[in-house]
Amino acid sequence: MKILGLSTENQVRNRIEAIRDLLAADIRRGPNNQILITDQGLTLLRSLQALCESGHTMKEASNIMRYAHEQETKSFIEDVSETGGKLRKQDETGWRALVEHLAAQVRALEQRVADLEARQHGQAHQPWWLRRPEAQ
Repeated sequence: MKILGLSTENQVRNRIEAIRDLLAADIRRGPNNQILITDQGLTLLRSLQALCESGHTMKEASNIMRYAHEQETKSFIEDVSETGGKLRKQDETGWRALVEHLAAQVRALEQRVADLEARQHGQAHQPWWLRRPEAQ
Protein backbone atom coordinates (compact mmCIF):
# COMPACT_ATOMS: atom_id res chain seq x y z
CA MET A 1 0.00 0.00 0.00
CA LYS A 2 2.75 2.44 0.99
CA ILE A 3 4.90 1.76 -2.06
CA LEU A 4 2.00 2.42 -4.44
CA GLY A 5 0.68 5.32 -2.40
CA LEU A 6 -2.69 3.69 -1.80
CA SER A 7 -4.82 3.90 1.32
CA THR A 8 -6.45 0.43 1.47
CA GLU A 9 -5.52 -3.19 0.85
CA ASN A 10 -8.56 -3.53 -1.42
CA GLN A 11 -7.09 -0.92 -3.78
CA VAL A 12 -3.92 -3.00 -4.02
CA ARG A 13 -5.92 -6.21 -4.59
CA ASN A 14 -8.00 -4.51 -7.31
CA ARG A 15 -4.84 -3.46 -9.13
CA ILE A 16 -3.38 -6.95 -8.83
CA GLU A 17 -6.60 -8.47 -10.23
CA ALA A 18 -6.63 -5.97 -13.11
CA ILE A 19 -3.27 -7.25 -14.40
CA ARG A 20 -3.08 -10.72 -12.82
CA ASP A 21 -2.25 -12.27 -16.20
CA LEU A 22 0.76 -9.98 -16.57
CA LEU A 23 1.84 -10.65 -12.97
CA ALA A 24 1.54 -14.45 -13.18
CA ALA A 25 5.31 -15.05 -13.00
CA ASP A 26 5.88 -12.32 -10.43
CA ILE A 27 3.33 -13.11 -7.72
CA ARG A 28 3.32 -15.80 -5.04
CA ARG A 29 1.62 -16.54 -1.73
CA GLY A 30 3.77 -16.45 1.39
CA PRO A 31 3.26 -17.30 5.04
CA ASN A 32 -0.20 -16.54 6.37
CA ASN A 33 -1.40 -16.21 2.77
CA GLN A 34 0.51 -12.94 2.25
CA ILE A 35 0.83 -11.74 -1.33
CA LEU A 36 4.50 -11.62 -2.37
CA ILE A 37 5.47 -9.72 -5.52
CA THR A 38 8.88 -9.55 -7.22
CA ASP A 39 10.56 -6.28 -8.13
CA GLN A 40 9.45 -6.73 -11.74
CA GLY A 41 5.85 -7.23 -10.58
CA LEU A 42 6.11 -4.13 -8.44
CA THR A 43 7.29 -2.19 -11.49
CA LEU A 44 4.17 -3.36 -13.35
CA LEU A 45 1.92 -2.28 -10.48
CA ARG A 46 3.63 1.11 -10.35
CA SER A 47 3.07 1.52 -14.10
CA LEU A 48 -0.59 0.65 -13.67
CA GLN A 49 -0.90 3.13 -10.81
CA ALA A 50 0.77 5.87 -12.88
CA LEU A 51 -1.70 5.26 -15.72
CA CYS A 52 -4.62 5.43 -13.27
CA GLU A 53 -3.30 8.66 -11.79
CA SER A 54 -2.98 10.16 -15.28
CA GLY A 55 -6.75 9.87 -15.75
CA HIS A 56 -7.29 6.38 -17.15
CA THR A 57 -9.81 4.01 -15.64
CA MET A 58 -8.48 0.74 -14.22
CA LYS A 59 -9.78 -1.17 -17.25
CA GLU A 60 -8.22 1.28 -19.72
CA ALA A 61 -4.91 1.24 -17.86
CA SER A 62 -4.77 -2.57 -17.76
CA ASN A 63 -5.60 -2.76 -21.48
CA ILE A 64 -2.82 -0.26 -22.26
CA MET A 65 -0.39 -2.40 -20.28
CA ARG A 66 -1.49 -5.58 -22.08
CA TYR A 67 -1.02 -3.88 -25.44
CA ALA A 68 2.47 -2.73 -24.43
CA HIS A 69 3.31 -6.26 -23.24
CA GLU A 70 2.14 -7.75 -26.55
CA GLN A 71 4.32 -5.28 -28.46
CA GLU A 72 7.36 -6.19 -26.34
CA THR A 73 6.70 -9.89 -26.95
CA LYS A 74 6.41 -9.35 -30.71
CA SER A 75 9.64 -7.36 -30.65
CA PHE A 76 11.42 -10.16 -28.78
CA ILE A 77 10.18 -12.79 -31.23
CA GLU A 78 11.31 -10.67 -34.17
CA ASP A 79 14.75 -10.19 -32.58
CA VAL A 80 15.12 -13.93 -32.09
CA SER A 81 14.06 -14.70 -35.66
CA GLU A 82 16.48 -12.07 -37.05
CA THR A 83 19.41 -13.64 -35.23
CA GLY A 84 18.60 -17.02 -36.73
CA GLY A 85 17.14 -18.33 -33.49
CA LYS A 86 20.29 -17.66 -31.46
CA LEU A 87 19.45 -16.56 -27.94
CA ARG A 88 21.76 -15.19 -25.31
CA LYS A 89 23.15 -17.97 -23.13
CA GLN A 90 21.01 -17.12 -20.05
CA ASP A 91 17.82 -16.90 -22.15
CA GLU A 92 18.63 -20.21 -23.80
CA THR A 93 18.92 -21.96 -20.43
CA GLY A 94 15.52 -20.66 -19.32
CA TRP A 95 13.85 -21.69 -22.56
CA ARG A 96 15.46 -25.13 -22.45
CA ALA A 97 14.15 -25.70 -18.91
CA LEU A 98 10.67 -24.59 -19.95
CA VAL A 99 10.67 -26.88 -22.99
CA GLU A 100 11.84 -29.85 -20.90
CA HIS A 101 9.10 -29.19 -18.34
CA LEU A 102 6.42 -28.94 -21.02
CA ALA A 103 7.70 -32.08 -22.75
CA ALA A 104 7.39 -34.00 -19.47
CA GLN A 105 3.82 -32.76 -19.07
CA VAL A 106 2.96 -33.84 -22.62
CA ARG A 107 4.40 -37.32 -22.00
CA ALA A 108 2.32 -37.65 -18.81
CA LEU A 109 -0.83 -36.54 -20.62
CA GLU A 110 -0.16 -38.96 -23.47
CA GLN A 111 0.05 -41.80 -20.93
CA ARG A 112 -3.21 -40.73 -19.28
CA VAL A 113 -4.99 -40.57 -22.64
CA ALA A 114 -3.67 -44.03 -23.57
CA ASP A 115 -4.94 -45.42 -20.23
CA LEU A 116 -8.36 -43.82 -20.72
CA GLU A 117 -8.63 -45.17 -24.27
CA ALA A 118 -7.70 -48.64 -23.07
CA ARG A 119 -10.40 -48.50 -20.39
CA GLN A 120 -12.99 -47.31 -22.86
CA HIS A 121 -12.27 -50.25 -25.15
CA GLY A 122 -12.61 -52.69 -22.24
CA GLN A 123 -8.96 -53.66 -22.15
CA ALA A 124 -8.46 -52.58 -18.54
CA HIS A 125 -9.96 -54.17 -15.44
CA GLN A 126 -12.70 -52.01 -13.93
CA PRO A 127 -12.53 -51.20 -10.22
CA TRP A 128 -15.33 -52.69 -8.12
CA TRP A 129 -17.07 -49.34 -7.64
CA LEU A 130 -17.53 -48.92 -11.39
CA ARG A 131 -18.93 -52.39 -12.02
CA ARG A 132 -22.68 -52.72 -12.36
CA PRO A 133 -24.40 -55.48 -10.45
CA GLU A 134 -25.51 -58.28 -12.76
CA ALA A 135 -29.23 -58.77 -13.29
CA GLN A 136 -30.62 -61.83 -11.52
